Amino acid sequence: MPSLRFPSDQAVGTLRWLGSERAAPMLATGVVTVPDEAEISLDVMLIESVRRVDGASRAVHISSRVQVDGPDGPAGCVAEDSESWEITGGTQPVDLGFLRNLPAGSITGLHLRSPIVPESFPAVAHLAPGLRRLCLACSDLTDDALPTVAALRGLVYLQSWGNRFTGTGVQQLASLTRLEHLYLEEETLSAAAFDFAASLPRLACLGLQDVPLSAAELTELRQRLPSVDVRWP
Repeated sequence: MPSLRFPSDQAVGTLRWLGSERAAPMLATGVVTVPDEAEISLDVMLIESVRRVDGASRAVHISSRVQVDGPDGPAGCVAEDSESWEITGGTQPVDLGFLRNLPAGSITGLHLRSPIVPESFPAVAHLAPGLRRLCLACSDLTDDALPTVAALRGLVYLQSWGNRFTGTGVQQLASLTRLEHLYLEEETLSAAAFDFAASLPRLACLGLQDVPLSAAELTELRQRLPSVDVRWP
């Protein structure tokens, strides 16, 4: 079974894969063994604490390594039932440099759910061989991140909100010709920002929540993309 190596002094997120739906996510810290040929999703955030919410067990403490108080499982294993656990993330930006220590094709889905160190974002390109889904949620990214996103040619799903992309910057995403679902839900964009969408041959759904559009602009955009399900809001 393959192993993924994460920082040993902090938990930088959680992991999931097909078949793990009934279990809580595995903490991304130290060396984590995953099933052969599993499609791994990595949810990146600095984790400060993990605790049971049903009172059945004491807390999992995040220190130099994850430790579990009680017979709940090995280090790094959160629980058998995700609904019984509460994960608290930190407020410090995440340095994504640790991604370069992972096998290049090991991560299928990547979800960034908190601010990151902007200079570390190019590390995402290391995952390009296997990456198919990318979500940039409240990551406070600017157009400087878009060349890296545009180089992830294997993406079939891309979602973003809570960033500061411009209409000029997102035109670079025309290179993502395998995209089937695109959700650019950014308040900083306008109707003109989606000109590039016409060059995405496989695009089936375009989500525009939070984009300020008039009824006329929405109608015109749908006319320009007749084979795409344009959703707003």
